[in-house]
Amino acid sequence: MSVMASWNGKTWGVSPERIAALNGVSASVELDTENSDDKAGSPATKTKALKLQSMSFDFDLGVAVGCDVRGEYESWTALVGQYAPFYLGGTRFGPANLQLTGVSLGDTTVDNFGRILKGKITINLTEFAEEASSKKATAGSSNGGSSSPAGVSTGVGPRLSAITVGASSSDKAAKKPNNTQLT
Repeated sequence: MSVMASWNGKTWGVSPERIAALNGVSASVELDTENSDDKAGSPATKTKALKLQSMSFDFDLGVAVGCDVRGEYESWTALVGQYAPFYLGGTRFGPANLQLTGVSLGDTTVDNFGRILKGKITINLTEFAEEASSKKATAGSSNGGSSSPAGVSTGVGPRLSAITVGASSSDKAAKKPNNTQLT
C-alpha cells in the first residue's frame, strides 16, 4: 500500500484492496497579539505568543472501494482526545503532537437496510500542549503508525511551539513583587 499520511496508527493511501486517500490537508499557524492604546514609546500591538496550531482534513470512504464507513467513523470517535504526531509522505508535518478534537461524518449514502455505503469523514486536530491542556489525554503511538528508515529524521526542524514562546511559569513567579505590607 502506498501510504500518503498517518496519525496514531491510522493510515491513508491506495492499494489494490482499499482506497482511502486524503482529499487535502489544511493547516494554520497564528500569532496571538494584544492591541492597546499607544502610550509614549510603547507599541500599539504587542505580540504575546503563538496560538496552538490546528490542522484539518477529510477523506471519502465507500463500501465499493473496500471500506466499512460506519466502522471507520466509530473507530475515529473512539480516538477523540488522543494525541500523536501527524506524518505526511513519511515525514512529520506540523507540531510534535496533534490532538484529535473533532470527527464528523457527512455526505453519506444509506441503503434500504440502513447500511452506510459511502461518506466523507472530516478530522480536526489541534496542537497538544501539555501545559495548556485542561484535561488529561492519552498519547497515541509515537511514530503515528508510520515507519521511517533508520537514521532519517522525521522532524521538520526547530520550531517554537505555543508552549515555548514567552516567559515560563517560574519566570513569572520570580518577577512577582512581594509586598510585605499586605502580609
